[in-house]
Amino acid sequence: MSDEGGWKLMTLDEKMARRQGLPANIAIPIAEFEGLAEKGLSIDKARAWAKDFLNNSEPGKSGPWRKKNANIVSGLEVFLDKAPVWERANQAIAENDYAKAIVAFKRIITMDAEDHVAKLNLASALANTHDFAGSLKQFKAIRKTFEGDAEYHVALGQVYIALKEKDEALNEMVLALEAKPDSQAAMDAMVQLGVLTSIYENPRDAASLTYVRTDSVVEYLVGQWDAEKRDVSYLLEQLAYHEGALRHAVALAAAERAIALHGGAIGPERAELGRVTALRALDRNAEALDAAHAYLSKVEANPAATPSAKAGALVELAKCLSTAGQIDEGHAAVNLALEADPGDLAALMFRFWPADANDIKKIHEASPALQAFADAHPNVSGVWRSLGRAYIAMGRMDDALALFARAVSLTPDDDELRAEYWSELGKQQQYAEILADAAKITTMGKRNWQLRWNEAEAYSGLDKRVEARAAFSAINFDDSLHVDVRKRAKRAVKSIDEAPPPVPAA
Repeated sequence: MSDEGGWKLMTLDEKMARRQGLPANIAIPIAEFEGLAEKGLSIDKARAWAKDFLNNSEPGKSGPWRKKNANIVSGLEVFLDKAPVWERANQAIAENDYAKAIVAFKRIITMDAEDHVAKLNLASALANTHDFAGSLKQFKAIRKTFEGDAEYHVALGQVYIALKEKDEALNEMVLALEAKPDSQAAMDAMVQLGVLTSIYENPRDAASLTYVRTDSVVEYLVGQWDAEKRDVSYLLEQLAYHEGALRHAVALAAAERAIALHGGAIGPERAELGRVTALRALDRNAEALDAAHAYLSKVEANPAATPSAKAGALVELAKCLSTAGQIDEGHAAVNLALEADPGDLAALMFRFWPADANDIKKIHEASPALQAFADAHPNVSGVWRSLGRAYIAMGRMDDALALFARAVSLTPDDDELRAEYWSELGKQQQYAEILADAAKITTMGKRNWQLRWNEAEAYSGLDKRVEARAAFSAINFDDSLHVDVRKRAKRAVKSIDEAPPPVPAA
């Protein structure tokens, strides 16, 4: 560092200068020097000082001094010359115009090869245009400068992911976590790589999010469950959460624990069926078949068992028989399920729908049989619901909505059915019909969250922002709901708050 009149010339650490695109030597007014450590050094401030120094200071205006310190002068001039190009680059990034940004960053690098932050931005811009080879080249060129920076390692790791170089990507994410142990981006990338699994220990608590080695998920969660006293409802909640996330081994562990904790000759229906489903999903169909037979026997021996319980057991048995190649036996089982409960949706799906539920042609071919079954069971809502779904697939929306309305009239307390009906009304922008039906419900705050969500969307669809915001907020603050549902509601509230005011009617 040297004093030059009212200025101090400070030589920067080489790596730090490259990381920030600063010249090797910067000019600092003596009056500002003492507070620099506390206030920090911004790029804009450094440029203003560089301009002032070169144009107005005695050394800056001195020919002999400038000749003697040509490298310092050149560095400061290049630093100033880059400013407008940086502005163009930043504007292009803000507009997601990566092609324009790439041109600007290349221009900056031509002007100053030591501006490694420009090379870092160039690497990211190239990745955004899917030029991963070019991006990788730039990232490698600046590795010594940015090594140990978590964001650098994550960005480079994402390029390796795109290039399907898993080992290299994993190595970069490990380095990112070494630099910043709580790096969310690195952990999310390791989830993407399959090394970690993100899990809510409590699906209703956002703070319970944790990351577990994928090969140790069951062991970890079982340890958590066994660490304190749990009840059956807790384990059933875990079963539903992990089953929905397709973590079948975890779902199986939760189901078996719920059955054991419940005691008695037969476990909770949800746990017994979940156990069979999980075993089949884990390609342990022989065990699933044995479990289905055993559960069905218990249901049939239980005089208090409901028809829906028997139907559920028979449907799972039918699926296991079908998986085992025993097609006729599977059909016989599902027919028995429909005799027990003609409205069982899973049984109806198995019996009347094609294996590919998106095959429109086969749905058309199968619908007459489903229609005949519905006509034979006119007071069973599940049949009309299933037929309504088939009509939707075939594009018969008006007929489908009429069938859903009929199903709702038959079982008005079935919130899931009504929520599906409202969802289909919403897709057709029939928001007024949703709100008219909602007006019949006096306990909306205690009803199924999907029903409440559809009501909120109907308010939003009719631009009733106050009502929509209140409805979404109520879902957001309902701590009995899954955290992902509440997050969605929070985003919906934010979207309403950020929306431009409605245009006044003419």
